[in-house]
Amino acid sequence: MALKEKILQLMKEQNLNQKQLAEKASITEASMSKYLSGERTPRIDVVVKLAKALNTSVNFLLDNETAPENPYTYASTALARCKDQLTEEEKKKLMKFLLED
Repeated sequence: MALKEKILQLMKEQNLNQKQLAEKASITEASMSKYLSGERTPRIDVVVKLAKALNTSVNFLLDNETAPENPYTYASTALARCKDQLTEEEKKKLMKFLLED
């Protein structure tokens, strides 16, 4: 199942509309629309916000998605981009997720 399909499924289960999810995730409704239509793929920091807003894990949202060629390079770049937007707890969870086999 693709990321957008998982988001839509969780929105339906939680009776959230696009605007409500965008507000909960602190992103614009226009960006949310593009993610749900598949026009854009959210950055990792946005995926973290969406997971938090949907009471799920980043792992669930990203599972079965096409992995980047070098996931460690991708992850380190993503962390560098969003390090100031994550709480210490979110950083620890993300590091634990990355270190799991």
